[in-house]
Amino acid sequence: MSTSAAPPKRRTNSLSLHSRISQHIPESVIILLYALAVGIVAGFGAVGFRKLIRLFEYVFFGHVIHVFSFMGKASVLFLPAIGLIIVAYIVKIWAPEAKGHGVPEVMEAIAEKKSIIRPRVVVIKAVASALTIGTGGSVGREGPIVQIGSAFGSVLGQFMGLPERYLRLLVACGAGGGIAATFNAPMGGMMFGIEVILASFSLQNFAAVMVSSVVSSLIGREFFGNHASLSMPLYNIGPLSFIWIYVILGIVTGLWSYVYIRVLYGVEDLFNMARWPLWIKAAVGGLAVGVLGIWYPQVLRVGYGHMNAALALHLAWSLMLVLLILKLIATSLTIAAGGSGGVFSPALYQGVMLGGAMGMMFVHFFPHSGLSAGAIAATAMAGIFAGSAQAPVTAILMIFDMTDDYKMILPLMIVSVLSATVVGLLSKESIYTLKLFRRGLDITRKRNPDKMQAYTVGEALPTRRHFFKSSETIEEAWTEISETDEWFADVRNDEGDVLGSVPRAKILESLQQGRGSEMITVLLPEKLYRIDYNESVAAALYQMHSHGVTYLLVLKDGKPVGVIGSSDIINVYRSEDFTSPIQHLPVVAETGSHVTP
Repeated sequence: MSTSAAPPKRRTNSLSLHSRISQHIPESVIILLYALAVGIVAGFGAVGFRKLIRLFEYVFFGHVIHVFSFMGKASVLFLPAIGLIIVAYIVKIWAPEAKGHGVPEVMEAIAEKKSIIRPRVVVIKAVASALTIGTGGSVGREGPIVQIGSAFGSVLGQFMGLPERYLRLLVACGAGGGIAATFNAPMGGMMFGIEVILASFSLQNFAAVMVSSVVSSLIGREFFGNHASLSMPLYNIGPLSFIWIYVILGIVTGLWSYVYIRVLYGVEDLFNMARWPLWIKAAVGGLAVGVLGIWYPQVLRVGYGHMNAALALHLAWSLMLVLLILKLIATSLTIAAGGSGGVFSPALYQGVMLGGAMGMMFVHFFPHSGLSAGAIAATAMAGIFAGSAQAPVTAILMIFDMTDDYKMILPLMIVSVLSATVVGLLSKESIYTLKLFRRGLDITRKRNPDKMQAYTVGEALPTRRHFFKSSETIEEAWTEISETDEWFADVRNDEGDVLGSVPRAKILESLQQGRGSEMITVLLPEKLYRIDYNESVAAALYQMHSHGVTYLLVLKDGKPVGVIGSSDIINVYRSEDFTSPIQHLPVVAETGSHVTP
């Protein structure tokens, strides 16, 4: 028995690197190795991105600001405008997809571009977002690092020649790794990649994204220490008799999440309606952010320091409410003016300010409840993100990762689920998917297509490690296949063309009938039906059912490259999503060439 070369998955002229490697290493192991590589790069990418932000902060807030020192407190006025003008042209010229949040663009790449992300996005997104934040733009660094990590996952997958389903998985690995390294929250990063990016729960997805998130988080810890970006002491969540407070909090955070989404896109619409040159839009938005920063510098940049102050209850409740509203406005202006940055951190910022203010009020009216206002602030962060992103599981695990306090699980679950439910009743789209929906892309429908139409024959085609030569006898074939765990083997002629596939059981049956000296080719079906490599698996199953066979010869560019069986198609479904059982497939038995009713 000879070793077979796997049919090419993405390249047409030669075997992909992935196909060559998969001949020697199980594919499940290879995917985990890819995930490990993506996690390493995402981790170092997060580190490099944060250092780039610090560099721009040093340049602009450490030196450029002195040019306007004669303005006193108002010297910060022009910095956001300068940054946004530069960013607007960088993005327009080199990578338009680097504009805005980052996460919707990753979703679009998966849904519309077969998970292909251009390599230049890594550099342009990093520079544009770091410059936006470094000059005072009121956005987060998580969205950019998600897009940066995802871009590397896509580039690695393209280089290795991976099929689309694995490209999609590596993109999610990059996203999860970026979040994990940024927050030092591997569980939250893992769920972000699965729940927000993939929206598909399967064992393979969990394993790969988990590996990427863990290794990325470890790299982040090595550089920034083993502590979360936000400092949360142990909180007293109060007795069960006060659980109703978290119910109210869940509803309120859900309503504010909806306001956040609407204001963000409403301000963007206002800027789009104005027929101003690009630099004027950037200047107007930047100056508006600068004006807010003169009196309330807390709303500039990411704002982790002020979030920590709110969690520690070092801010007055009235100031928290002011910062809640101004952060919403500043973030909306930054994005609308062409800034590049995430909306994840602003959601957490608004959550901690809203929750901190509400927590202080609750404690004031119920001083003997034993409830900590900080617990309300922490759970409100989860509520705002869960509602705006429609990702309650990610929100729960993210904040739990940061608090490392099991007592917080129940309040986090109540608030996150209620908030997501409230927003779901008011809008079908999240803060990420609405951007795509407004472009005419229904991401929900794209994420849940008819799976039989979504997969191609080439993606379901198995990598058979062994094949028979057409000159071999049945006895020789049995001697070879009995030493392997293969249930099928292709038969090839001297030119390497695939003639068909023979089941292990049929070889044994023929040998027991005394036909061992006959050629293996006599076991091939008299007529082998064919299908193109790029056809859907739905078309393949229809042909099998129509002709009463269990496998088809696969042609690519007119040349036979393998044989696909009905069980191969079923295996693809099972590996992709264990929560979606296969229905309406023909019942087949892979013991011969005919369908068993």
